[in-house]
Formats: sequence, structure tokens, C-alpha cells
Amino acid sequence: MRDDPCIVRLPNTVTILLLVAAAFGFASVWDPRIGLPGLAIALLAMAGLLLWERFDVRAASQRWLARAVRPIVLHPPFEGSWRVAAGGPNPRFNHHQAVSDQFFAYDFLRIDSDTWGSAILAPCDGLIVHVEDRQPDAPPGEKHHDHAHPFGNYISIETSRGYVILAHLQQGSVTARVGDTVSTGELIGRCGNSGNTRAAHLHIHAQSLPSQAVASAEGVPIAFLGHGARDPMLLEYGDTLA
Repeated sequence: MRDDPCIVRLPNTVTILLLVAAAFGFASVWDPRIGLPGLAIALLAMAGLLLWERFDVRAASQRWLARAVRPIVLHPPFEGSWRVAAGGPNPRFNHHQAVSDQFFAYDFLRIDSDTWGSAILAPCDGLIVHVEDRQPDAPPGEKHHDHAHPFGNYISIETSRGYVILAHLQQGSVTARVGDTVSTGELIGRCGNSGNTRAAHLHIHAQSLPSQAVASAEGVPIAFLGHGARDPMLLEYGDTLA
């Protein structure tokens, strides 16, 4: 699920060069002056592309894990069971890695009930430093494009390590106000479909600045302490948090 600034993972230079070589090779197959050598170039380029993609994904995953040290420990910001729809070390399943402030972000979808309208809870103790509650929602299962307000309705909670952002909340549902002190587990709003989204879901990340600042803040690692767990977990795509 892609959300926020509708980020896509752009191809790097090596990928582009290999794609150009493959295209040249296939186009040259019908040229009698090149023929089979052109096909060989295309096949080698395609093989190289597959190997490079595997290496590139592995390297990106290792970079993510190397940076995910001393995370802010959060409790589940919801009730029930939710699945990681985007997030974690693998860039194939984490479009957030393309933007600095959302590098450690997660998108969650509820799996035991409707995501739309689900209660969103404070994942930590902190001070509310920013609230946006005026942005309209799209219907729960529809795409919504709002590049001026990509987070839609959201809350920023100040902690000693950074600012925790909970985004795409339902318009009019936010119960907290700037200056309020919230405690872990306190109701702060409901899941909506505001901002840039493909369907109703919860987006959460931590960053170095208090409010929306796409690509200008630095992301802060987060880990989650699930129900009954003793140690906080760095989640990956497909993991369930209850």
C-alpha cells in the first residue's frame, strides 16, 4: 500500500543501464548485421538485472537494519490485530524508504475487523505538539490524492527521542489538542482515509521535527512492544501486531 506523497522506488543508474542494454539487444535481433549477438546482449543484460536487483534489495535491507538502532519503543496504537501493509527493511515492501522522515514508517491494516473507524490509541506517553483534523476523507476503500496535505488528519506526539506521527485519521475524530499530555493507550482519534492514501489505514512513524515536513526531517527508528511480549520488535512487511 502506497500512501503519503505516493512515493515510488525509482530505478538506480545500474538498473537503467541494464534496461537500456536489454532493450538495445532485443531491438537488434531483427537487424541482420547484429542478429544473434544482439540476443545474447539482451539475455545477459536481463540476467544481470535480476542479479543486481537481488543484490540491491539485500544491500538496502542491510542499510535499514544498520540504522534501526536505539528505536523509540511504542505500544500498539490500536486494539485488535493489525498487519504491516508497508514497512520494514525490504524496500520492495517499504516505499517509505525513499523519503528521509518516513524511512522507518509503517502502514497498518486491521485484519480482525474494519480498518475504517477503528479506535487509534496513543502509542506512548508524550505532549501533543501538532494536530490536523480538518481534512476530508475519501470513502474507506477508495484512493485519495491530497498532495498539499499528504498526511491528511494527523497527530504529532513529542517524546524525549523525537516526534511520533499518526496519520490518515478520520476527519473530526481527533480528541487530543495541542498542549495536551497523553498517556499510552489513551484514545486520540479514529482511523480514516484522509491525505494521500489508497484505502483506509493507519500510518505511523517518528521523526526529528514536530509536524509535517516531507523529506525535510530525519526519520527515527521505532519498535513495538506487542501484547505479552517482553522485548520490543522491529516489524517487517506482513507481520501482525496485536
